Amino acid sequence: PHTAFQRQHGMAPPCSPTGPATLHLVYSTSWSLSKVNGKALDPNVVKKLPAEYQKAVQKLLVDKPHCCELCDRQFLALLEKTARKRGMRVVRWPISCRSDWLALRDAAVAGAMEEGAAAVLLHSWHGGYDKECVPAWDYYPVMEAIAARQVLLYPSAPLDRLHSEKRYTSALMPPTQFLRLVRTSPGGAWRVDAGPRRLGLAQATATALTKLHAEAMKAGLDVKDVMVKQGLSWGGEDVARLAPARVLPHLEQKVLPKVPPEAFELTVLLQAKVDLVAELRWVTFEGQLRGRGWRTFGQAPRGTSLVKAGMKGEEESREALLQASLARDERELRELEEQQREKVELVLQEAVRDADGEVPQFLRVDLLLDRQGRAWLGERESWGADLIGGTRNRQTGSYSRHDPSRADLIGGTRNRQTG
Repeated sequence: PHTAFQRQHGMAPPCSPTGPATLHLVYSTSWSLSKVNGKALDPNVVKKLPAEYQKAVQKLLVDKPHCCELCDRQFLALLEKTARKRGMRVVRWPISCRSDWLALRDAAVAGAMEEGAAAVLLHSWHGGYDKECVPAWDYYPVMEAIAARQVLLYPSAPLDRLHSEKRYTSALMPPTQFLRLVRTSPGGAWRVDAGPRRLGLAQATATALTKLHAEAMKAGLDVKDVMVKQGLSWGGEDVARLAPARVLPHLEQKVLPKVPPEAFELTVLLQAKVDLVAELRWVTFEGQLRGRGWRTFGQAPRGTSLVKAGMKGEEESREALLQASLARDERELRELEEQQREKVELVLQEAVRDADGEVPQFLRVDLLLDRQGRAWLGERESWGADLIGGTRNRQTGSYSRHDPSRADLIGGTRNRQTG
């Protein structure tokens, strides 16, 4: 049914009553040991570990995706099982390397993919073919070929690239300046796309920092630190807190030298730092607000990856909110959450606008609450985000809830099988 929220905001319904008989499943077979602190593990060493340790290594370093839990092999199996149970013809497209991926594009362009729906359980990044990740410069041409001929169930065709490259905007963002870097050849000089002209990196960065300082002062935010966020990254790996004077050297010495030569574009966000207490993560599913949960973070040293700050769960977040006098008990916590509902709905409206009126089946909105109780948009995730897990179950008191569940997402996917 078309929800009240969707009707109120003029959103188009996601599907028509019937669906195609064919589902194309595109998935990775490149599941191997992840590196730890940049170093590869020797499989022979792992085999010598006790059985319970081998299982832990398998779960954390082999089975766990780099980015999205909906790209793992369990979700693939559940999606295939459900499709077959509903009488669909499932066509599998295993991807282990670049030639497999480019052959998929050739098949789509040549009409060798039977008309139907497609779930591409892969994501883009600035790396090689590893687990569920594909180099961005290869990823999007193939995705465009598939989306032109199939109903794309996963990822969101109109939003995925915008989100992955961190190019979307929102009225709830902290003061932010975008540096859209471009180059015309491998190893060529980077320039910043500034609309009608292109600027040198030093000039563009200085201009952006001046604007950011003024906007942060006006918003009453810290001006001693700048958050630098890199597109086509996740998990805080390429997010750093820096003094303004260190931003340009950081870009020149740490960010740009690591960009693969095949990449000709990169978006970097310069953002005012929020004095974070806790982050409220709220999932929308088919235009309705569903599960929500809290996370908080330590503070990484200046110039280091946000990963070093460490993410803390629901219980620690509640304690942080208590210490900041933002929520002293369960009733105040629920009131605080409900005060953010309109903000989540606003972000959803912005995503629908960016998707030309299409309601994203899944959207996670991450709101940063500061010590004054103000909420700022930290991230707007479509599909690439994990489900909200480990939230408090009010009936049992345990931290175990998932809303929506994987089964809910599978059920909703069927409703998208016609566009």
